[in-house]
Amino acid sequence: MSRSAARSLARAPAHAVEEPQADAIEVKGTRIPTLNDDLVLVRLGAAARDPARLGPGERAGALVLKAGKALSKPGISRQSVFGAGSGAGISAYSVYPQDPTKVVRESADGSKMIGRLVGGRFRPVGPGKA
Repeated sequence: MSRSAARSLARAPAHAVEEPQADAIEVKGTRIPTLNDDLVLVRLGAAARDPARLGPGERAGALVLKAGKALSKPGISRQSVFGAGSGAGISAYSVYPQDPTKVVRESADGSKMIGRLVGGRFRPVGPGKA
Protein backbone atom coordinates (compact mmCIF):
# COMPACT_ATOMS: atom_id res chain seq x y z
CA MET A 1 0.00 0.00 0.00
CA SER A 2 1.38 3.40 -0.91
CA ARG A 3 1.86 6.19 1.61
CA SER A 4 -0.87 8.33 0.04
CA ALA A 5 -3.36 5.45 0.28
CA ALA A 6 -2.40 4.89 3.92
CA ARG A 7 -2.89 8.59 4.67
CA SER A 8 -6.31 8.62 3.05
CA LEU A 9 -7.34 5.57 5.09
CA ALA A 10 -6.08 7.25 8.24
CA ARG A 11 -8.21 10.33 7.46
CA ALA A 12 -11.30 8.26 6.64
CA PRO A 13 -14.18 8.43 9.15
CA ALA A 14 -14.22 5.67 11.76
CA HIS A 15 -17.46 4.19 10.41
CA ALA A 16 -16.08 3.68 6.88
CA VAL A 17 -15.13 0.05 6.28
CA GLU A 18 -13.79 -0.95 2.90
CA GLU A 19 -14.27 -4.72 3.17
CA PRO A 20 -16.63 -6.80 5.31
CA GLN A 21 -15.18 -8.34 8.44
CA ALA A 22 -15.16 -12.12 8.64
CA ASP A 23 -15.62 -12.09 12.41
CA ALA A 24 -18.65 -9.76 12.42
CA ILE A 25 -21.58 -10.83 14.57
CA GLU A 26 -25.20 -10.06 13.83
CA VAL A 27 -27.52 -9.71 16.81
CA LYS A 28 -31.22 -8.92 16.71
CA GLY A 29 -32.56 -6.89 19.58
CA THR A 30 -32.93 -3.38 20.97
CA ARG A 31 -29.78 -1.31 21.47
CA ILE A 32 -29.51 0.29 24.89
CA PRO A 33 -27.86 3.74 24.87
CA THR A 34 -24.51 4.00 26.67
CA LEU A 35 -22.09 6.82 27.41
CA ASN A 36 -19.37 5.31 25.22
CA ASP A 37 -19.70 4.30 21.56
CA ASP A 38 -17.16 1.50 22.10
CA LEU A 39 -19.60 -0.27 24.43
CA VAL A 40 -22.72 -1.84 22.95
CA LEU A 41 -25.53 -3.25 25.07
CA VAL A 42 -28.35 -5.11 23.37
CA ARG A 43 -31.60 -6.24 24.96
CA LEU A 44 -32.25 -9.61 23.38
CA GLY A 45 -35.65 -10.68 24.65
CA ALA A 46 -38.73 -9.43 26.37
CA ALA A 47 -38.46 -8.99 30.11
CA ALA A 48 -40.20 -11.57 32.25
CA ARG A 49 -43.53 -10.13 33.30
CA ASP A 50 -44.31 -12.52 36.15
CA PRO A 51 -41.84 -13.68 38.79
CA ALA A 52 -41.01 -17.38 38.82
CA ARG A 53 -43.40 -19.61 40.72
CA LEU A 54 -41.59 -21.19 43.66
CA GLY A 55 -42.59 -24.15 45.74
CA PRO A 56 -43.06 -23.72 49.50
CA GLY A 57 -39.62 -25.25 50.24
CA GLU A 58 -37.87 -22.86 47.85
CA ARG A 59 -39.20 -19.60 49.26
CA ALA A 60 -36.97 -17.25 51.26
CA GLY A 61 -38.49 -18.09 54.65
CA ALA A 62 -37.89 -21.82 54.27
CA LEU A 63 -34.36 -21.33 52.91
CA VAL A 64 -33.42 -19.01 55.77
CA LEU A 65 -34.60 -21.61 58.30
CA LYS A 66 -32.55 -24.34 56.58
CA ALA A 67 -29.45 -22.13 56.42
CA GLY A 68 -29.83 -21.16 60.09
CA LYS A 69 -30.12 -24.80 61.10
CA ALA A 70 -27.02 -25.75 59.10
CA LEU A 71 -24.96 -22.82 60.39
CA SER A 72 -25.89 -23.43 64.03
CA LYS A 73 -23.77 -26.62 64.05
CA PRO A 74 -20.06 -25.84 64.36
CA GLY A 75 -17.52 -27.57 62.14
CA ILE A 76 -17.68 -29.85 59.17
CA SER A 77 -17.87 -33.64 59.27
CA ARG A 78 -14.64 -35.58 58.69
CA GLN A 79 -16.39 -37.48 55.89
CA SER A 80 -16.99 -34.30 53.88
CA VAL A 81 -13.38 -33.10 54.33
CA PHE A 82 -11.39 -36.30 53.82
CA GLY A 83 -13.85 -38.36 51.77
CA ALA A 84 -14.52 -42.09 51.96
CA GLY A 85 -11.02 -43.12 50.79
CA SER A 86 -7.73 -43.04 52.65
CA GLY A 87 -7.53 -39.24 52.41
CA ALA A 88 -3.75 -39.44 51.91
CA GLY A 89 -2.29 -36.04 51.10
CA ILE A 90 -5.39 -34.16 52.27
CA SER A 91 -5.18 -31.93 55.34
CA ALA A 92 -7.69 -29.78 57.16
CA TYR A 93 -6.53 -26.46 58.61
CA SER A 94 -8.01 -24.50 61.50
CA VAL A 95 -6.95 -21.66 63.79
CA TYR A 96 -5.18 -22.73 66.98
CA PRO A 97 -7.53 -21.62 69.81
CA GLN A 98 -4.77 -20.71 72.33
CA ASP A 99 -2.80 -18.58 69.80
CA PRO A 100 -4.67 -17.17 66.76
CA THR A 101 -1.35 -16.53 64.97
CA LYS A 102 -0.86 -20.31 64.67
CA VAL A 103 -2.65 -22.91 62.57
CA VAL A 104 -3.52 -26.55 63.31
CA ARG A 105 -3.05 -29.05 60.46
CA GLU A 106 -5.07 -32.24 60.83
CA SER A 107 -4.35 -35.26 58.64
CA ALA A 108 -6.84 -37.90 57.54
CA ASP A 109 -5.49 -40.31 60.19
CA GLY A 110 -6.37 -37.80 62.95
CA SER A 111 -2.86 -36.60 63.78
CA LYS A 112 -2.57 -32.87 64.48
CA MET A 113 0.39 -30.53 64.09
CA ILE A 114 0.68 -26.88 65.15
CA GLY A 115 2.47 -24.45 62.86
CA ARG A 116 2.29 -21.26 60.84
CA LEU A 117 1.56 -20.45 57.23
CA VAL A 118 4.67 -18.85 55.70
CA GLY A 119 4.53 -17.85 52.05
CA GLY A 120 1.44 -19.99 51.52
CA ARG A 121 3.12 -23.13 52.94
CA PHE A 122 2.66 -24.79 56.32
CA ARG A 123 5.72 -24.63 58.60
CA PRO A 124 5.57 -26.69 61.83
CA VAL A 125 6.39 -24.86 65.06
CA GLY A 126 8.36 -26.97 67.56
CA PRO A 127 7.62 -27.00 71.32
CA GLY A 128 10.54 -24.65 72.04
CA LYS A 129 9.66 -22.18 69.27
CA ALA A 130 7.12 -19.39 69.65
